[in-house]
Amino acid sequence: MEASARAPEDLYGLPLEEFTPARDALAKELKAAGRKDEAAEVKSLRKPSVAAWALNLVAREHPDAVESLRAAGDVLREAQREAMSGDAGRLRDAGRALAEEVDRVAGLGADVLRAAGRPASAAQQEKIVATLRTAAVHDEAGDALARGVLVEELESTGFSLLGAGTGAFAAPSRSAKKEPPAKSAADGDRKPLPGAERAAKKPKASKEALEAVEAARRELRRCDAEADTAATRARRKAERAETAAKRAAEAQREAEAARAEAEEAAGEAEAARRAANEAADRLAAAEAALPA
Repeated sequence: MEASARAPEDLYGLPLEEFTPARDALAKELKAAGRKDEAAEVKSLRKPSVAAWALNLVAREHPDAVESLRAAGDVLREAQREAMSGDAGRLRDAGRALAEEVDRVAGLGADVLRAAGRPASAAQQEKIVATLRTAAVHDEAGDALARGVLVEELESTGFSLLGAGTGAFAAPSRSAKKEPPAKSAADGDRKPLPGAERAAKKPKASKEALEAVEAARRELRRCDAEADTAATRARRKAERAETAAKRAAEAQREAEAARAEAEEAAGEAEAARRAANEAADRLAAAEAALPA
């Protein structure tokens, strides 16, 4: 086997079957160099799932696609904040734009799997799509995807990246805010902090805005479901087309072989006819030489 990766993150860009031997070799090198703690950390790294591995390669080979995905996620989050303030005008378009970026990167992941002889199943494709949706709207998840160090698929409740153990981390929302500390009796006439004062003055979202947000979310979920269904149909048609192409190629090879055999047989038949004509000429000459 070739020399192991120089950095732990490099392991997640290797062919999937090379991950474990390369990890163990790197841990052995670190231990031999007296770096026992680092060796133990490397040894505990988990092999990525097939879907996570495919996205790790996409992040390395197509960083611009991942960047566009995260940018679309930022636009969606901004549109959601605007909707909470009463302006839901951009929410639907932002949701559709993100769905398009998710489909684009998911397609690249499917290409990676096909090239590796691991065509994506419907379940794997769904995991890839769910991972991309989470990475698009959560900074820490997006960073893990961009670095190409995913260990397993991401979900809305958490995700895994390069590390030991479960590797699961909560994916907090950017909009989450800390609760102000409880006011004690000793606080008496103490003035509220500037941030707390601004929060107290901030108006609540109107009922119409909340309804608009919920309607937009329903529309986004519907669009996502339609996109998933369309992606599944497209994948199945592509698989059927690939199978048909293989059959056509095989039929073409058989036809070419049959034509070659026919041409060879025709040549043999022509040679046989010439030989027969020559034999007939010799026979006629021999008969003519006989005495009357």
